[in-house]
Amino acid sequence: MQRLSWNEYRSVYPVQAGHHVTGNLLVAEAVHSPQLNNDREIVVYLPPSYFTSDRRYPVLYMHDGQNLFDYTASFAGEWGVDETMEALAEEEGLEAIVVGIPNMGAERLDEYSPFHDHSGGGRGNQYIAFLTHTLKPLIDHYFRTLPNRRHTGLMGSSMGGLISLYGYFHRENVFGFAGVMSPSL
Repeated sequence: MQRLSWNEYRSVYPVQAGHHVTGNLLVAEAVHSPQLNNDREIVVYLPPSYFTSDRRYPVLYMHDGQNLFDYTASFAGEWGVDETMEALAEEEGLEAIVVGIPNMGAERLDEYSPFHDHSGGGRGNQYIAFLTHTLKPLIDHYFRTLPNRRHTGLMGSSMGGLISLYGYFHRENVFGFAGVMSPSL
């Protein structure tokens, strides 16, 4: 298992550089995927009660992770996942760990599509293998998760929606739910 160093988001992306996030976010740089033969940063949002309780939490793995928490890091605007999770915790008592998995830019289409066509794709199985055999075991090791399928989900939009749907059906033993927004079908 890889040894990761988890750093506070604000120490990796200082406020003075224009980055702004809400809540507890940690960053692990250069997480290696043997399935895809690449390294990427992983950003983890931890719920408000994480550091004051011994609870275990459901986990949502979200694609296009650079768009989730920080406008400055986003490609086309921030989703505000951190603010939404903070509001859900405060107003409804709903808490979960969110794992942001940034795409690899030019490799996005290849990794998020399980099918090869004239424009690329075809590495979706390797991407899902990275999530199930490398990333999820790391997250379950480093954080207090509820690791069973009932409490583990995928979420994304567009190509991220496609790979979420694919991962849900092809790894039903791992993922118990999926948020599939505007999938590229």
